[in-house]
Amino acid sequence: MPTTPLSLALIQLWIADPALPWSNPVWQSLTHIPGDPWAYGHGKGASHVAEWTVDEAQAVEAFMNNCKTAEDPAEHYAVKGKDKDHEGRTAWNAWVQTSWAKWNINKLVDRILEESGCEPHVVMARLKCKITDVFPTMEAAQLKHVISVNLADALFGDDAFTDGTFIVPSINTFITALLVLSWSRHRKVIKRQVGSIQKKSQEVEEQWLAMTAANSTLTLVSIRAYLKKLESLITLISVFKDQEMAETFNARREQVNAMLAAAKKRPIKAEPIAFREMLLHHTSTYKRPHPSDEVSEPDRKKSRYEAGASSSVKYENF
Repeated sequence: MPTTPLSLALIQLWIADPALPWSNPVWQSLTHIPGDPWAYGHGKGASHVAEWTVDEAQAVEAFMNNCKTAEDPAEHYAVKGKDKDHEGRTAWNAWVQTSWAKWNINKLVDRILEESGCEPHVVMARLKCKITDVFPTMEAAQLKHVISVNLADALFGDDAFTDGTFIVPSINTFITALLVLSWSRHRKVIKRQVGSIQKKSQEVEEQWLAMTAANSTLTLVSIRAYLKKLESLITLISVFKDQEMAETFNARREQVNAMLAAAKKRPIKAEPIAFREMLLHHTSTYKRPHPSDEVSEPDRKKSRYEAGASSSVKYENF
């Protein structure tokens, strides 16, 4: 679905209904703009936008009116080069871009996405997408169907609806443009996260191969460093709720933690650890405890004693 810039979406909404959005009380409470931004006090030398001089406000007003009377407002908005509306167009675009973050509209959209079960990672889990799968489209996620009413109400209140039920067409168009931009923003975030996971996964696997190679020796410090990197990767994966990938690295974490615990029992002056031999030994003897397994009270006491004893030892050579 093509994207409409926010600054153009606001113009189109105003053209469809001059009372929107700037005269709407809910929108005013979000933006703290008490009316048309380009309005200015004649003789007072002030406009509703503190960053604009009266001349700039007049230029923006002229640009808005020319968009309204143009055969194709979107085409006039997108004119490149220095036409008669260059100053007003530039001032308008710059102001919307800098003001949008101050208005926290994106945060409001994200909150509604989360409350409606449409947070991007949740959507991926609902559609059974793996981390490496293509990010779902807005249509596949059913965003408009699920959150349009709530978002329209949050932005414009009762004015957003006809007969208290159906969204006003011009507001519905604006909501659609906003959702397209929001979903595109999340697609970029997901892409960065997936890229980070792929990079970390490769690093973890390469390091694991090096650690488990024949004659490889490690110190407790290097094992802990590997475990820290593994934990960071697992944290990233957990956000996506990709069970298959999560189980793979969770099993690796259990394995490394168990070997780390065994390594801590080595004498203080021990040589660097032959990791491959420890891995082979651990793999052949390790049994994951079952929740139904019972531990006797003497064993519990012994375990607590060993834990206390091992925590007091300093491995200064590692």
